[in-house]
Amino acid sequence: MFMEERQKDIIKRVNDTGRILVSDIQSLYHVSADCARRDLRYLEGKGLLQRTHGGAIAAPPKGIYPEKNYNPKDLPDAKKEYVAVAKKAVESIEKQDVIYLTSSSVGYYMALHLPENLEITVLTNSVTIADALRKKESVSVIFLGGEMSHRGHCHDFYTVQMVKSIRIDKAFLSHTALSFEFGASIHNSADVEFGKAVMESSTVNIGLYPSDKIGKNSIHFVCKITDYDQLITDSQVSEDFLTQTRELGIPVTVVDF
Repeated sequence: MFMEERQKDIIKRVNDTGRILVSDIQSLYHVSADCARRDLRYLEGKGLLQRTHGGAIAAPPKGIYPEKNYNPKDLPDAKKEYVAVAKKAVESIEKQDVIYLTSSSVGYYMALHLPENLEITVLTNSVTIADALRKKESVSVIFLGGEMSHRGHCHDFYTVQMVKSIRIDKAFLSHTALSFEFGASIHNSADVEFGKAVMESSTVNIGLYPSDKIGKNSIHFVCKITDYDQLITDSQVSEDFLTQTRELGIPVTVVDF
């Protein structure tokens, strides 16, 4: 089989099944592991798939545009990788910390998995997250209010001014998309100033980005990838992303799910 035929067949298998392992390529086409990885590297460069630890998955869409009334509480099933990232993020919270929880679904899952006896202060601009924390007696909740969006978030002038007046130990942030070319980006321009204000008020900024948000661009720029002190993602992330991030000196935690 010629190289071009093999690569074409690899793409077909990935599109049919959603994934392929390096070991699969070795056994199917009788090539070495190095040859299999070169094929995947080439095909990823063409935008035809996304490499992961030990293999590849189907290429992601170019952008993400959440529905206007999207709410993580309404999802029938939580994505396992989102929950895994959330649980790992919770492990970095210490007693008496003042933290900000992103209004995205990862922040919601963090709220659900906070230990009942962990004494902390949580800042949130999400009605959904505030409600999830309401019955956790050890958690002090500061709701960053203002004009509320249809998704149950506040991010207007009043919200920005409020967060600027509070010192935050750790901010857990997750925007719509993350790439090296455009940094962290979002679909709604109203969130930009709020996101920047949170990062400026926080001592440590931790980016929570499941792999399906990585390598994509939304519309409005929020921050450079190097503005994060740490990143947490899942094991489906591309090898190139991990290599480039670590070369920049940004600690990256990869979780299985």
